[in-house]
Amino acid sequence: MVNLIELFLVFLKIGMFMFGGGYASLSILHKEIVEYRGWLNEKEFVDIVGIAESTPGPIAINCATYIGYKLLGIVGSLTATIAVVMPAFIVILMVAVVIRPYLETETVRIILRGINSAIVGLIFIALVIISRNVIFMGSSIQIIPLAICLLVIVLIMFFKIHPIEAVLISIGLSLAFHYIFKL
Repeated sequence: MVNLIELFLVFLKIGMFMFGGGYASLSILHKEIVEYRGWLNEKEFVDIVGIAESTPGPIAINCATYIGYKLLGIVGSLTATIAVVMPAFIVILMVAVVIRPYLETETVRIILRGINSAIVGLIFIALVIISRNVIFMGSSIQIIPLAICLLVIVLIMFFKIHPIEAVLISIGLSLAFHYIFKL
């Protein structure tokens, strides 16, 4: 059973290493919540990511809020949310007040290159985690989710439609495939 202090410390740790935003943090969330602590299983994690993606706000904060609630109710929700946000708030405040004059130095540029490179890897890991639970179920490929995924890529990259429109089209297609075509 999880307690508030453990929940706070885990989400504080996650918040301290959320470089690159929400999707980059999904691999950290997965490692801490599913693999290390077993607070959620794979399906629950992917479901929570889906819920967090479909609600307003940053995905990592939405996940923290939902996971905290699932584990310890409203107090857990508040605890996890505050913990995951606190490091970013402190860092941004420090950047604004203290570090800003040094942002153009060579050392800071080299540090940011390392952070940005790591972010690409973290986002890729999030892609693998989510796709293996949505598109690749066991040893079979889920054709409908794969087709919708590829369509979204084409719509956004080649037809330059807004990502919100792509999500709405995806929802419509998923509903149509299920209710009209029985797929």
